Amino acid sequence: MIGLVLAVAAAAAGAVGWVWWRGDGQMRLGSLEVVQPGQVALPAAAFGASGTLLLFGSQQDRRTAAVRERLQALAGDRPGIAVAEVDLTVRGDIAGPFAVTRTPTVFVLDPDRRLLARVKGAADEDVLHRALATLHQPAD
Repeated sequence: MIGLVLAVAAAAAGAVGWVWWRGDGQMRLGSLEVVQPGQVALPAAAFGASGTLLLFGSQQDRRTAAVRERLQALAGDRPGIAVAEVDLTVRGDIAGPFAVTRTPTVFVLDPDRRLLARVKGAADEDVLHRALATLHQPAD
């Protein structure tokens, strides 16, 4: 009986883990909520005139550095697009209000700082390109 209970508990834990990780590296459309610089402890100058790639990262997560490099490469040839970063190692309190459950997480913000897209986890270059492309789609 105890073995059966343990097996069911292990299966349930595995299912929860699978659901938790299945969205890793995938883009989701944003809520269009406005992200103010003060809400993420950044100066207004950290945001781009044409859009912002807002990276929520962690010093302990080596994937953050890889995503940062991809974002900088994407933004590098696009005038007015900025890469801004919130270090959740230092400012973990910022994660909750924005439902950031994994690092790295990237928000794509339009010039008015509306959240157009979000990418949770280590995204490849194609996913980040699609996320950045939301800047050029008409808002609903």
